[in-house]
Amino acid sequence: MSRTRKVLSMAAMAVVAAGGSVAVALQASAAAGCQVDYTVSSQWQGGFGAAVKITNLGDPITQWSLGFSFGAGQTVTQLWNGSFTQSGAAVTVRNASYNGAIATNGTASFGFNGAFTTGNPVPGAFTLNGAACTGGVTTPSSSPAASPSTPPSPSTSPGTGPVTGNAAQLIADMGKGWNLGNQLEANSNGIPSETAWGNPVITGALIDRVKAAGFKTIRIPVSYLGKIGAAPGYTVDAAWLTRIQEVVDLAHNRGLYVLINMHGDGYKTIGGAWLICDAASQTAIREKYQKVWQQVASRFQSYSGRLIFESMNENFDGQYGNPTQPCYSNINAYNQIFVDTVRRTGGNNTSRWLLVPGWNTNIDYTAGNYGFALPTDQYRSSAIPAAEQRIMISVHYYDPWDFTGTESGAITQWGPNATDASKKSTWGQQDFMDAQLKKMYDTFVVRGYPVFVGEYGSIDKTSADPANNRYRADYARTLVSTAKKYGAATAYWDNGHNGQYGFALFDRNSATVTQQGIIDAIMAG
Repeated sequence: MSRTRKVLSMAAMAVVAAGGSVAVALQASAAAGCQVDYTVSSQWQGGFGAAVKITNLGDPITQWSLGFSFGAGQTVTQLWNGSFTQSGAAVTVRNASYNGAIATNGTASFGFNGAFTTGNPVPGAFTLNGAACTGGVTTPSSSPAASPSTPPSPSTSPGTGPVTGNAAQLIADMGKGWNLGNQLEANSNGIPSETAWGNPVITGALIDRVKAAGFKTIRIPVSYLGKIGAAPGYTVDAAWLTRIQEVVDLAHNRGLYVLINMHGDGYKTIGGAWLICDAASQTAIREKYQKVWQQVASRFQSYSGRLIFESMNENFDGQYGNPTQPCYSNINAYNQIFVDTVRRTGGNNTSRWLLVPGWNTNIDYTAGNYGFALPTDQYRSSAIPAAEQRIMISVHYYDPWDFTGTESGAITQWGPNATDASKKSTWGQQDFMDAQLKKMYDTFVVRGYPVFVGEYGSIDKTSADPANNRYRADYARTLVSTAKKYGAATAYWDNGHNGQYGFALFDRNSATVTQQGIIDAIMAG
């Protein structure tokens, strides 16, 4: 969406395993001890989620390695806030770069998803840095016992190894999503700045609030624009890449799915935009595009499968009419460059889910016979089953625009509960919505390509109609439930602006909810 349109049922069980002494490779007189809290946070047919908290009862440590064994053949399939290896029943989890140090009485946590067949008993014992936990604290003599053997080296770079899970699992796990809009794609005179469009610096408190509201996925639009250096290297400003990573970590480290894209670089109305599909210099554009994605993908190559890359946003020639050629061919070329470049950076990027849009993320122009071409995926990991895809299709949904986005008090109601026909659009109601999303199902989902409705929502018109929020909630609930019906995940567009014509569900300054009714409707969808 352009800046103008964005202006602003098995029971869970908890088991605490007793801690114990920790033979850490510290000085001879270091006191050691720990406790581990292992919680099965959710469980479903053949799978489960778990949260693990380590409490250090001894002297401070600077890195950790937690070992345990499963008792019924369970396997770890995906892990966050650390890296893991598994050999048979034995699992070893190591700290991430940011959570290795644990002070006395401090804690470190990680979470994971796992699979099981016959049962899911909780591990009965844990070791920290090679020694069994007992819940007590010990102080070694001046002649310390032999140092614990060095844990085996990971078989892959930090992360979770090949991304597992088919399309249906992905959509189910992503749940309901939310956009951190008008932040990392905001800019001033073509220079990206997260506060340039009136929103505050992004905080963990905001992400905590979003997660607590029930959202499982956060889409983070990103612009690069003037942060890209000159040819031929097209080096992205290191501080900007680091800030992008910091914001990704705020969500990823909380166990959320995270999606980042290249957002405003393709808007003719944005100063410094360059990813323009009908520009003359396509060779230079493609080279620049490839170099930028190579740097971004390399930065995140070890991240888990909960990180998804989206090639671009609403890229088109500036006209809302039928797609033009060769512009659509150039969009297809960008998508292909994106897939090839990300895969070739290695690590988890060889199996990561990648998201690509068609013309202007428009359903008709993507699912219809207008020129969209699915990219090939020849460089993907050989570990991915041949029958599975790792490509997703991106669309946005704002129909009817006179209800969702037109800054006027004329059309304020939507759906079968509308009470005033004069305030309801003559098109774009539930039957239309169903038919549009069915097109995506028939064209892509049945072939194994999941669909992501990366933006939807409607602006606040309560100043014209006090009942408007009721219809905004009806719209959101219907969109989410219809998308789910047709195998698609969703992400509500939130631009941080509350009040007249705003999309916001939260106050980003205070990290509080402002539209609980709409959030409830989304979660009920």
